[in-house]
Amino acid sequence: MRLWSACLIALLAIASQSAFALINCGVSSSGFATAFDPNSAVTNTTQTFFTVTCTRSASGDPTSITYAVAVNNGNNAVGQNNRAALGANFVRYDVFKDSGCGTKWKGGTTITGTVNMPTTGSFSATSNFWGCVTAGQSPPAGTYIDSVLMTMTYNGTSTAASSFSVSITTPATCSMTSPSNLVFNYVSFGTAKTPSVTFTVTCTLNLGYTMALDATTGTALGLNYSLALSTASSTGTGAVQTHSVNGTMAAGQSGTCGTPTCTTTQVRSITVTY
Repeated sequence: MRLWSACLIALLAIASQSAFALINCGVSSSGFATAFDPNSAVTNTTQTFFTVTCTRSASGDPTSITYAVAVNNGNNAVGQNNRAALGANFVRYDVFKDSGCGTKWKGGTTITGTVNMPTTGSFSATSNFWGCVTAGQSPPAGTYIDSVLMTMTYNGTSTAASSFSVSITTPATCSMTSPSNLVFNYVSFGTAKTPSVTFTVTCTLNLGYTMALDATTGTALGLNYSLALSTASSTGTGAVQTHSVNGTMAAGQSGTCGTPTCTTTQVRSITVTY
């Protein structure tokens, strides 16, 4: 009789453990994809989420499960800095628990939540997180990728893991500032004039570009002049590059001014192609 009681207690214990273990959970996320503009002065922020799905197989199992999800620093980290990679080039980013990119989701920091399961079957809950790309970077154009591992703890000691992808696309971009007026202060039959004005171009790192004037010669008030760019082509550095427009008006020209002082204006265009 004593032996039978011991066996009965053992069987009940095993049955209880088996029923509790019938709750299985998994975690998944599509990660995030974003287009990053190197010329922007603000942090690039993308909201996304992960989903926890749990299956309750027996009516005697708990009706809710709490979870805590942690992440690593991805495949290309340097210290605590996440990086997406394109060959030997990188873009820095991190994942955060808030839209203001203030609380990093890494190290011992977790995102927690609850999956409610009122009946048997599968139920899900989602938790938001944010991908933030730091401003002030100047990577070459292209698509940078990374993979981040999520590890979830639930049910006290049970675990599940999966990875999400990160895709950061940097477009090929150029911007320029307009030069100030190029002024020929010329005196009839006077000496040659060679004024010069500068303008700037900012292009994506390693992006080649060319520059051209709509016209390189002209006549104003009967005075012939020529224009030339300091360079016709260059390669972007991600930083401001300075170029110039150089003018020449040859000496000894009479012009067609019939008064002591004449002024005229002509408009020329600079085109940057990339």
